[in-house]
Amino acid sequence: MQTECVTLDNKLNVLVNIWGIENKTTLILLHGLGSTGKSFEELASILSKSFKIFAFDLPGHGKSSFFNDEEFFSMDSLADWVMDIIDFYNIEDYHIIGHSLGAYIGLNFAKKYPLKSLILLDGGYIQSSNIPDNSLKEEISVTLRHIETYTFQNWEDYEQAQYNNGVTNRLVELSKNSMKCEEGKIKLIIPIDVAVHLTQKMFTEPSEDTLTNIDIPVLLLRSTLPEEFNSIRKRETERFTKHLKVSVTEVDKATHDIYWDQPTIVCTHILKWINS
Repeated sequence: MQTECVTLDNKLNVLVNIWGIENKTTLILLHGLGSTGKSFEELASILSKSFKIFAFDLPGHGKSSFFNDEEFFSMDSLADWVMDIIDFYNIEDYHIIGHSLGAYIGLNFAKKYPLKSLILLDGGYIQSSNIPDNSLKEEISVTLRHIETYTFQNWEDYEQAQYNNGVTNRLVELSKNSMKCEEGKIKLIIPIDVAVHLTQKMFTEPSEDTLTNIDIPVLLLRSTLPEEFNSIRKRETERFTKHLKVSVTEVDKATHDIYWDQPTIVCTHILKWINS
């Protein structure tokens, strides 16, 4: 993996991780809320045997800077930000793979710019405003509580908490990319303002406008755990597929962190999709 920090014309810094070989189809990986590009390290290591891979730290995540303005964090604006990086590297012949937040950005990118195909890793298809008894106020409250309370005294305490929850050593190491040491404590890497802006902007996505203006092939790899959420997954998938040319595949024994839980299976589906 090659890692470099580049500065765009708008003066924003972007941390970019690159894997793979030149002169191959490129895969652009967009991570989820509170994560970083390095969270894709395992997935990218497998896919880089066949493709050139780019994974960025999204604005306000990791080492990528941002404008602290709500509109900057709209899905349309972040799609423009992705296009700025593609132009910076003169990337051609590319597919976008988005997890969670990255999937919503990918959908808005597909609405605005040319793209060979879009692969959604358990993201982009559920509109939070459609979840029963959910509200934007509650969504923001949950986000704030999580960021403020998810702290640990040191890395050892953080690791032990993950092990106590049944997280494997492999995933614990990957998860550390989403954490930082600040004021002597281990905290989530995402600033609170950024998390609130993104929560607000994702609440009504994917909108009707987004879905009706996409005309490329879309692959949705959907999680199956926890099982009690499957009724919402099914309902939202039905709404989603009314508008798009989408292929939906369920991945067994996978939570929302689908590419961590089942990396080999996810890669197999991605390879089959792109090669077809």
